[in-house]
Amino acid sequence: PQRTRVTPPVAEMIRILGLGDRMVQVPPDIPLFVFRRGKLRQVPFRPGDLLRTDLLTVGGKLRLLFEPFTGPYRRGETVGEFLTRKFGREAYEGVMGPLFGGLYGSDPGEMYVRHSLAETMGSFGVSKSIMGGFLLGRFNRAATPPATSFTNGMQEFTDAMAAKLGERLHLGLGAIGLRPAGKGGASGWIVTTQAGDERHYDEVVITIPAEPAAALLAPVSEETARRLDHLRYNRLAMVHMVGECDLHGLGYQVGYGEGLRTRGVTWNASALGRDGVYTAFLGGARDPGMLERTDEEIGETARTEFEAVTGCRARVVAVNRTRVPSWDRSWEALEGLELPPGLHLCTNYESRVGIPGRLGRTRALAAALAAAASGAT
Repeated sequence: PQRTRVTPPVAEMIRILGLGDRMVQVPPDIPLFVFRRGKLRQVPFRPGDLLRTDLLTVGGKLRLLFEPFTGPYRRGETVGEFLTRKFGREAYEGVMGPLFGGLYGSDPGEMYVRHSLAETMGSFGVSKSIMGGFLLGRFNRAATPPATSFTNGMQEFTDAMAAKLGERLHLGLGAIGLRPAGKGGASGWIVTTQAGDERHYDEVVITIPAEPAAALLAPVSEETARRLDHLRYNRLAMVHMVGECDLHGLGYQVGYGEGLRTRGVTWNASALGRDGVYTAFLGGARDPGMLERTDEEIGETARTEFEAVTGCRARVVAVNRTRVPSWDRSWEALEGLELPPGLHLCTNYESRVGIPGRLGRTRALAAALAAAASGAT
């Protein structure tokens, strides 16, 4: 991630690490755009902006008025089906689908509401009408925790964590084996490292991606391994560009059906004060074939489409590839999952993605383990 919301767990971690004076905050009122019907159009976050926006047609705006009369999400309903039923196809394809799908690099039409959007709505305090929450200002970005990076980027955050842990952190020491120290793990677990040594732990927290986690767990829980192996990941390409552009905003997402292969572009230059830097995202669940291309081809696609959308010429400085959990229909495999005693998952595929969600989950699990160790209930 290039930035994070400063939720209470994040703020506490920044305080502990002493990074307060290194924060580079995103202006709360900076505009966000969607490329729709051939041009960049600003996303409305306030009721008055919704009336003035050209992102939706008059018919699309009128369709929004029916949302309070629609029912809540259904158990088997995808995010795409839910948002289309609530707001109409125009709002879904032009605004909500690109914005929500962009968080995961995924296809909202393949993501169940119960696994993703339901928790997002809860975080905004929305339990019934989404439009009602919007009119009450629940989606006003000025009212949400500010977004921040750090002077030298987000790596400062993880570097500071590593420095804080000191000798307690062991890097480059992969786990290649796991077995119970006693029957069913009642006496803890033995972890075998790549160096060949064995270490005994009362509790083991697994934070690695689903595929290697499945391989590690297969000897002790075939059912858990089978479920983790079922999870799908989206492949994404990030193209970092530099250009002298007169652009002000957080960036843009591309509406569905616009004929572009770029999913969206972050304007680091204006959002985070990174001189001339822009990051394009390509691939994901809606365009997996893009990742079959070479880095040069991906970079050229990003560069030419960025120029076509913004009129700004830029040059490609780096192309990176990554994989992220898709949170699609395959996440049914995790429902009702129970690990053997003493084993725990703390990952971006078992609970909420993003740094605030990860820190929140980590704090909760650490508190539970500490309470168990002290005999508290």
